[in-house]
Amino acid sequence: MELNTEAQRHKGTEKGRTRNLLIAAFLCAFVSLCLCVSYAAQFQDDNESNPEFYFTRLRYRDNGRRGMFGGAMPKPGFFHCPEFGGGNFFPQQGFGWGTDYPGGDCKFMGGIHRLTGLPVYPHPNVVDIMEPALFTYPYIYIVEPGGLFFTDAEAERLREYFDRGGFLHVDDFWGLRQKANFENEMRKVFPDRRMEVLPLKHEIFHTFYDINEIIQIPNRGNGCYGEPYWEQPDDTVPRIYGISDDTGRVQVVVTYNSDLGDAWEYMDLACYPVTLSGQAYRLGLNFMIYAMSH
Repeated sequence: MELNTEAQRHKGTEKGRTRNLLIAAFLCAFVSLCLCVSYAAQFQDDNESNPEFYFTRLRYRDNGRRGMFGGAMPKPGFFHCPEFGGGNFFPQQGFGWGTDYPGGDCKFMGGIHRLTGLPVYPHPNVVDIMEPALFTYPYIYIVEPGGLFFTDAEAERLREYFDRGGFLHVDDFWGLRQKANFENEMRKVFPDRRMEVLPLKHEIFHTFYDINEIIQIPNRGNGCYGEPYWEQPDDTVPRIYGISDDTGRVQVVVTYNSDLGDAWEYMDLACYPVTLSGQAYRLGLNFMIYAMSH
């Protein structure tokens, strides 16, 4: 009887120790999580108050292809990216300038921050061509320029923006018709300059990563489900163009027959090839560094 009592006592003591260890482990994990969340929140706050880079979308007018001649998708109010680019709970994306917005912007800045530690602004930033704030942002991004339209006043404002040192990345348009529309509109801005294919030896491909090949970056559906990576059969080859000033500085970089925005937005989908999202992030970061250092 004494042996049984002692055994039960010992068993009870062991259970108590185990319970205490589990409680201690839970408390440690909880405190660590709180500290991590607190640190992440503080770091996000620091990036919001003292960012060194804004990923800025340019809102443009539509040329009528979508039945919106002279108009555009409305400029949204402030959107707060979850978890510095994480999560998938984004509102329905728009059209035209708003394609892949805001998910692409959130995921891209979140990825850039994780790759580099740069204090980038963690939320989307949208500016109209005629806003005085345009000149605050040395880097702007246009998506789906196959449908854009510039008024003469907007073209003049953009020319001034570039003359002051601004940089534009143009992304996600496909085929000869869309290419022709973009070139026609850019002639309003640069009547004396043309797009030229950038050779792989150009510095823009070697500012941070060494890009040694041009890979076609498809949209989510084509990348996930084995469709051809191109979208228009009249021109299927991916090319990266540039428009440069008189000193040779690239002012406009053009990722034609590719969709970096989708690769940024859907980089965490298991079905989207990591080779493609990796290339899109490397190119985007190289463009950022080139824009901010030239």
